[in-house]
Amino acid sequence: MLDIIHRVHLRGSFQVTRAAWNHMKKQKFGRIVMTSSASGIYGNFGQASYSAAKLGLLGFSNTLAIEGKTSNIHCNTIAPTAGSRMTQTVMAEDLLKALKPDYVAPLVLWLCHESCEENGSLFEVGGGWIGKLRWERTLGAIVRQKNQPVTPEAVKANWKKICDFDNATKPQSIQESVASLIGVVNTIDSDGGVSTNHTSHAASTATSEFAGAIGHKFPPFSSAYTELETIMYALGVGASVKEPKDMKFIYEGSTDFSCLPTFGVIIAQKFVIGGGLSEIPGFSVNLAKVLHGEQYLELYKPLPRAGNLRCEAVVADVLDKGSGSVILVDVYSYFEEELICYNQFSLFLVGSGGTGGKRTSDKVKATVAVPNRPPDAVLTDTTSLNQAALYRLSGDWNPLHIDPNFAGFAGFDKPILHGLCTFGFSARHVLQKFADNDVSRFKAIKVRFAKPVYPGQTLQTEMWKEGNRIHFQTKIQETGDIVISNAYVDLMPTSDTSAQTPSEGGELQSTLVFEEIGRRLKDIGHEVAKKVNAVFEWHITKGGNIAAKWTIDLKSGFGKVYQGPAKGPADATFTLSDEDFMDVVLGKLDPQKAFFSGRLKARGNIMLSQKLQMILKDYAKL
Repeated sequence: MLDIIHRVHLRGSFQVTRAAWNHMKKQKFGRIVMTSSASGIYGNFGQASYSAAKLGLLGFSNTLAIEGKTSNIHCNTIAPTAGSRMTQTVMAEDLLKALKPDYVAPLVLWLCHESCEENGSLFEVGGGWIGKLRWERTLGAIVRQKNQPVTPEAVKANWKKICDFDNATKPQSIQESVASLIGVVNTIDSDGGVSTNHTSHAASTATSEFAGAIGHKFPPFSSAYTELETIMYALGVGASVKEPKDMKFIYEGSTDFSCLPTFGVIIAQKFVIGGGLSEIPGFSVNLAKVLHGEQYLELYKPLPRAGNLRCEAVVADVLDKGSGSVILVDVYSYFEEELICYNQFSLFLVGSGGTGGKRTSDKVKATVAVPNRPPDAVLTDTTSLNQAALYRLSGDWNPLHIDPNFAGFAGFDKPILHGLCTFGFSARHVLQKFADNDVSRFKAIKVRFAKPVYPGQTLQTEMWKEGNRIHFQTKIQETGDIVISNAYVDLMPTSDTSAQTPSEGGELQSTLVFEEIGRRLKDIGHEVAKKVNAVFEWHITKGGNIAAKWTIDLKSGFGKVYQGPAKGPADATFTLSDEDFMDVVLGKLDPQKAFFSGRLKARGNIMLSQKLQMILKDYAKL
């Protein structure tokens, strides 16, 4: 019985699709709709064979959607509930009429229309209702440590977390699924892979009356954002279309669109904005008397352009400064199980000191005085009168920054600029001057807030380079007042990215391939450029260092290949070793496996790699 049902439903669909597939590829158009069933999606008593076949159709459809996309072939799946000859003996007549196939057909017609871009989706439909389904996955739990086995006891101990759908993710491709697992493996192999300020989310020992506050954990919270929020933040800290290199931060269509590193504080600040300070044991917090004293931010990898991060905040320590107390709050932000960034907020509570508590702590991320010499670089930006009004859209709704009456009550002539807005301006200056806006080079930043800034004033960032640390201070140009002091940005070491000529006897094998592609393009370049319409940049490494850069320009005309970086923006950039490049060309190494194993790195529109395979396989065989 199982074989018969599978031959009808699964193999039958396969045979029909196979007959039409090449015709669709040839005409560069095709629309396929598979008919699954609620029994296949959810299972149904007594229908094991039928359910297996119907769910098999969904997997078949999803793969066709991927394979057919480059040929404008779209494939979707419907799971209809409709009256039929099979159900007419078990459904009432009025229900059969309400579920007639006429109410399913319009969905099929739309999915088959040439203007419909839907692809790889699943829909339930019936009775005049249509709904789209998707997969959802819990954040899960890591149940093993490095060089240790997984035990049933560890699974049991983490079962609640494994099954907790709060802050669940919604993977849409096998790449997303596998990439997160690789991230977990890397985390385990590196014993966490990060230095997390040594608080380990555990309570410190203290003798002051605030000892009960130390180690207090705030309720975990999530911070979800899209490209809209990252762009709004970039504009709020001064990024502008007047500076072409800022486009990567304010235009989501940029091939190298990136999230400014200091957006990491926005992700972590919810515990303050949401009034979480009032929950700290032993404190009666008046938010009007809370000042932001210092800020530390460390990134362990660039922030994703959009995401949903889980955050855990803990009071690391409490210091008595006499006129007030300082609360150190550590915030750890995770994407799934991977720690993405760490913040330390240093908050000064006016009037709550003088209790005889300790004045220093080894938990503090210390500030560092700037060098005693003229700065190596200076950048200025004039803030807009609307700067605070724009920045507050990133989540800090404190009326001190917008309401003149509230600002006057707090002792200011008018609303002041957010300290973290000035922080963002300054960090952007450092990134622009010493890292060419490469967010992957940003490691950490520490600042002390010294004086307020009024919207409309000009910020002047003075910078000193000492190795990979950039010391800086920020002044108000009009008054000379220092508003951020004793600050620094730590950058990741730059790799040797200049194209080098291989030494004699060590010529790169990939050079022959690129030269051959260039020769072939002279004959067929116009045809290939029409099909591909993209610019690819290659970074070929040898011994771990970049040994050569090549560009394959198939954007227009007859296409061309030349050594060196792209002369304009590249649609996709690939980095891999000379040996791996040759293995990919010769078919010995699957590009997807190379990507997931970290041997091939890609940025930009990586979906264009499918077109790239056509170039390598069809036109570069030597």
